[in-house]
Amino acid sequence: MYTLNIIDSIRKKAIALIKETPTEVLNQIPAGFNNNIIWNFGHLVVSGYGLVFRVTQADPGFIIPLQDAYKKGSKPAAPATREEIEELIELSNTFTLAVKEALDANRFQEISTYTTDTFGVPVTTIEEMLTTVAAHDTLHWQVMRDYARMLSTK
Repeated sequence: MYTLNIIDSIRKKAIALIKETPTEVLNQIPAGFNNNIIWNFGHLVVSGYGLVFRVTQADPGFIIPLQDAYKKGSKPAAPATREEIEELIELSNTFTLAVKEALDANRFQEISTYTTDTFGVPVTTIEEMLTTVAAHDTLHWQVMRDYARMLSTK
């Protein structure tokens, strides 16, 4: 599915940025902002799972590790550890496989209509939800890139 390829591509780029950036920079909050590079990555990871599995009601009990730390409206309470960063990378790397398995099992036959605060457009199908996830991921990937440029010491 094309949209899943877009999501994978964005996330691979985000992971590459994370792997090449020192942990202290990932955790640094640029002046005038309330989050950091790793929060933006964690947010796109947990939001993708939440939107696809919980909001659609395909799996309302779906457990999303680290959700409280990176959900909408949160901000970094403490620096992310290298272990937490690796867990986020692993969660990101398994997202599209989890979606493909759910699609193959026809778990998205009927989904609950949802309007995101970010885009304000009602989502009525899994394809629309995946497009929403791709757009949301892109938004946070760009913030990550901007923060990395702002914090660059090169």
